[in-house]
Order: sequence, then structure tokens, then C-alpha cells
Amino acid sequence: MNRVDRLTAMLLYLQGGKRTAGEIARRFEVSRRTILRYIDALGEMGIPIVAEVGSTGGYSLPPDYSLPPLALTLHEAFLLRLALSSLSQLGDVPFKGERESLLLKIQTLLPRHERVNLEQLQQAVSLDVPSSRSYPTPFLDRLLKSAQEEHWVSVNYRSEKGVSQQTLLPLHLRTTAGLWYCEAYSYERQGTRVYRVDRFLEVKAAMESPELEHPATPILHVDASYPEVRIYLTVRGMLRLEHEPHLGPRLQRTEAGDGWLSLQLRPEEYDWLVSIVLGLGTDARVLAPEELRLHVQQVAHEIAHNYTEL
Repeated sequence: MNRVDRLTAMLLYLQGGKRTAGEIARRFEVSRRTILRYIDALGEMGIPIVAEVGSTGGYSLPPDYSLPPLALTLHEAFLLRLALSSLSQLGDVPFKGERESLLLKIQTLLPRHERVNLEQLQQAVSLDVPSSRSYPTPFLDRLLKSAQEEHWVSVNYRSEKGVSQQTLLPLHLRTTAGLWYCEAYSYERQGTRVYRVDRFLEVKAAMESPELEHPATPILHVDASYPEVRIYLTVRGMLRLEHEPHLGPRLQRTEAGDGWLSLQLRPEEYDWLVSIVLGLGTDARVLAPEELRLHVQQVAHEIAHNYTEL
């Protein structure tokens, strides 16, 4: 980042409120002395920097000050285009029309002489994003708006147990392996559950908003309050599991190359973990908790029974 870009970034940072020299220095990873020079430079450019001294002092901009529209740098435009092109691989995304208009605006915000460089940069880099499955998600925007505005919805949902009618308060939407999921508090279930967005058959505004005895909070999949899961992995098991996005960062490797997976996982996630452990075969061995070890054993016996001679 050159000096002009850093000065512009400092202005944008100050628009968020008063900042001390130390805060600005940490933000941009430079010395306090450098920040003082930048503040002087902004003043020489006619920017009305407000400086307050004392223990509660700092630097800020006048409340009525606003920056004029800024052109994007080549690298800023590249990062936006890269993010949007990767997002488009999901197929179903919120606000599809806005995504397309933003792509066009990026072109106009970039100086004309940099547009060819932008195309060359984008052709040289790509992100590996799981492609969206061919499952329609017509209620994606509505669920996102309900989560944003904290509005209850009445839904028909198809699960493995059949179709149910529920009153939900959407909390958070996420995508995993090309599928969209919605974490929502279910009034009928009296708890937070995870729903696949493509399995909603109907979503409409609830006639009334139920009152909750306890606040609706997102699910914590990993938390210190959960039992510790400890799984021994051979060298081959470590290599096979290190690319798993949720578990790879939690591997503990020995000098010999084997190691352990250790985390405190929500017990409701054990079914998911059992399938991963079984996929590793003899390269994984559950050490704790006993509940998970017995679960793996039970499923393995059921699989073996399916292959016994008739």
C-alpha cells in the first residue's frame, strides 16, 4: 500500500469515529510517529482533522464531513471481482440482481487504463469454491431478511421424518459444501435447529410473534462446555483429514507424523463425525468420549451385518 492509499484508508478509518494515534498505528502496522506525519499531511491537504488531547483524546473528522466518491485501485477491484466470481459459483445466492449490478459498477469505479490489468489478474487466479447443488432455494432471500429484521416466519419443512409445520425465528444463514443452511429457533421444538434451505416447502410471515422464555441464540458447534473428543490418527489418517475444513486446523501432529484430533464438539454433531471416522477405516481410533466410541462401533456392526451372507 503506497502513501496515497494509506492516507485514504486512514480517512475512511476516521469516518468510523474518534481514534487514538496508537489505534491507528496498530491498524496500519506503522509507528505512532508515522501516524503523526500522516495526520500533518492530511491537514496540509485541507482535510479538517479534529485533534483532542488528554486521556480521552484522539483524532476524528467533523460530524458533517464526508468523503467524495473514491475510485477503486486495481488491487481493490481485483479482490472484489474475485470474491463475487467465487460467490457466483454457488449458483443460488441472495440478491442475485444486486450481484450483477455490483460487477458492472466495479468496472466504472476503476480507472479506464487499469481495466485490462484487472482482466489479466482475474485470469491468473481462481478460488476453489464448492459448486452449488441443483436444489432450488426460492426462500433464501426471505429467510435472510427475516434474520436481519428478527421476524418470525411460519414454514412447512421436509425432513427425513416427513413434512412438519413450524414457527421459526431465523438467526443465521451459511453455506457448506454447496448447500445453504439456516440456523433458526423453533418455537415448537423450543430450541435452535439447523435447517437445509432447499427443504423449505413454504415460508411466510408468522401471524404473531411468540414470546420466548429464553433468548434465541445461534448454535455453538464447538464449545468448552461440551465433552472432549479425542481421536488417534495414523500418519495416513492425518494426511487424509488435514484437508477437512472443520477438523484440519484442530489436528495435533507428532514428530513421527501420526497424531490426534482433539476438540470439544456438540454431541448432536456425533452422527456427522461418525461418518468421517468410518471413512478413515483403520487409520482412526476414537479414544474419547465413550458415547462416540460406542456409536462408531454400533454403526460399524450395522454396516458389517449388511454384508453378511444370506
